Amino acid sequence: MKFTACQSDLDHALRTIAPAIGVRSSHPILDCCLIAAENGKAVVTGFNLDLGITCTIPAAVETDGAVALPYRLLAGLVSRLEGDEAVTVADGALTAAGGSYGLAAQSAEDYPALPVVEASEAQLALSGAVRCCMVAVSTDAAKQMLTGIHLGDGHMAATDGHRLMRVAVDLPDGLSLTLPASTMKLLADHSCSVQAAQGQAVITTDEGVRVYSRILDGTYPNVAQLIPASFEHTMLLNRHRFTRALERVAIIAEATNGVVKLTAANGQLAITAEADANNGREVVKYDGAGKGTWAFNVAYLLDGLKAFKPAKTVELCCNAATTPVVLRPANVDGQTYLVMPVQVR
Repeated sequence: MKFTACQSDLDHALRTIAPAIGVRSSHPILDCCLIAAENGKAVVTGFNLDLGITCTIPAAVETDGAVALPYRLLAGLVSRLEGDEAVTVADGALTAAGGSYGLAAQSAEDYPALPVVEASEAQLALSGAVRCCMVAVSTDAAKQMLTGIHLGDGHMAATDGHRLMRVAVDLPDGLSLTLPASTMKLLADHSCSVQAAQGQAVITTDEGVRVYSRILDGTYPNVAQLIPASFEHTMLLNRHRFTRALERVAIIAEATNGVVKLTAANGQLAITAEADANNGREVVKYDGAGKGTWAFNVAYLLDGLKAFKPAKTVELCCNAATTPVVLRPANVDGQTYLVMPVQVR
């Protein structure tokens, strides 16, 4: 195999597949990337048996073929070449204007085959919904289903058991699957097509990158039923001012349990925290009908507010001090962030 490509193209491809490369795997070939060249293009592949990514770049192919090369050495060398430089890869040799390097090549036949999914394609336009949902994904490996993001019923949803994010997206009828958060993160802001069957999904983005991912096995919780149908208290707040006030009070709260109290009365929302002999208090104004006291993990509130970053104002919708509270960007339909209050004695 021998081909020549632009450094910027090859560097982009190697960066794109990085999440699918193994780290000191029990099978050393998983620490490699597969490069195949033919018909005026080079296809760069990473596959760690859970996640696979392929990226295609234009190339001047002199000899068709494929080879597995040590990813970190190759990526490190290519990233340090000049952006407009021509890079030639010939089996285990890397050559550029400034020098040449020999890499320990392995047979392409030993590289694991990517899964084959035979199913009809469904078109998805994920926009910014992925970033919104990432804030509520669980990191607890014992809750496997909650480490993913669910697509179904016209919504994208994520929950870790303490808070949930639900965003309306345009989905084909009948589509219902839960993909690992690591897969979904790669698809943020992309339009793509997905094929799903027998526990595997193949997603092709609008940039031509192809992602091979397992589908999480199990039934995702029905999060829609957790959202209250109505609220006694609805407060309209300036998102930026509310966020900044919480960030300042959080400095006090995080010295102990990370809990802040919100007390609403007469158009003013007081944010307070206590830690040993230290305390903090901020007041922000709100519009609407709200009265009462609620306590929250301040990090959860801030995560929701930052997920709605484009919004100038947000709605804080509450009932009793022990029932779920909802945060929504004002005048935007289909985006809901639910968080459970903390019980404080």
